Amino acid sequence: MNKTTSLKNKTSLSLEYSEPFSFEKTFYAPSRFKSGLEHFDGKNYFLSFRYAKESFGLKFYMKSKKLCLDVYSSRKISDSKLKDISDEISFRFFLKRDFSKLHKDFSKDKFLKNALERSKGKHIVSIYNLYENLIISTFLQNATIQRTISMCDNMLNTYGSKIEFDGCTLKCLWDAENFNPTEDDLRKLKVGYRAKNILRIHNHFKELSVTERELRKLEVLKLVKELLKIYGVGKQTVFYLVLGQFHVTDYLKHIPLWERKILSYYLFKKELVDEKELVDWFNNRYKTWSGYAVSLIMEDVFHQHKLKPLPWMKKIMRED
Repeated sequence: MNKTTSLKNKTSLSLEYSEPFSFEKTFYAPSRFKSGLEHFDGKNYFLSFRYAKESFGLKFYMKSKKLCLDVYSSRKISDSKLKDISDEISFRFFLKRDFSKLHKDFSKDKFLKNALERSKGKHIVSIYNLYENLIISTFLQNATIQRTISMCDNMLNTYGSKIEFDGCTLKCLWDAENFNPTEDDLRKLKVGYRAKNILRIHNHFKELSVTERELRKLEVLKLVKELLKIYGVGKQTVFYLVLGQFHVTDYLKHIPLWERKILSYYLFKKELVDEKELVDWFNNRYKTWSGYAVSLIMEDVFHQHKLKPLPWMKKIMRED
């Protein structure tokens, strides 16, 4: 890894957001993989942010009811770049999406009320860009947490960098344009078969003719078509990306078998409901929130199971 770069130039701004809004629930997720690219100290959220070939350090915090952002850089930032960064952050953290109608319409819904109560103020977040998200997701494939951490550290120590700002030191992902390892180079870092997958994903983005910002403007079915061109992205990964990365809350075309088993029992006390029937049920009941509703209900089921093991979940998850 290159030496640590100290970012001493600070520019402060405030970000607009829609209520309900919770700083901690939006910016901090205890279950999120600890990549070393972010840090939450209980009050401030720090993030390494690569944008337009530069590395920035971002510090988020609340001051009264104002969401504040300090942008740390190696040199003075132009007003236009600062606006670009602000717009990008606003999108990634879905700050301006109005979730109040979701809570108003479904706060008493039998299956959503508990999840909505716990997640009130939480906005849908994509802290990484699409390339970073897919690369980091590759480390998570079929591996223990310790193995994933080891692979991620090896890659970032070899090809990434470090930044220091406001007393916080974070890792940064590599500059995609200057990332040119061979498969053998990556295998030496003990990432296994993922070496080939990482290069396939990397090469796809290297040859991509449209930017992520342009992808965001596509009608959802065209977006899905583009995402399916990426190696390793299938029907379920598309769902996660369309919801989590592009914040489309009403996209739901597929529910994988293991989730369908859980939802079938939780919603209908049946062993397995036909996929189309289940998809139609969510689309008809939750409409513009159908995809997000699946995510919320699944999260709620696992929350209940963690608090007090559910016998039927133990059977589905083969925990006996």
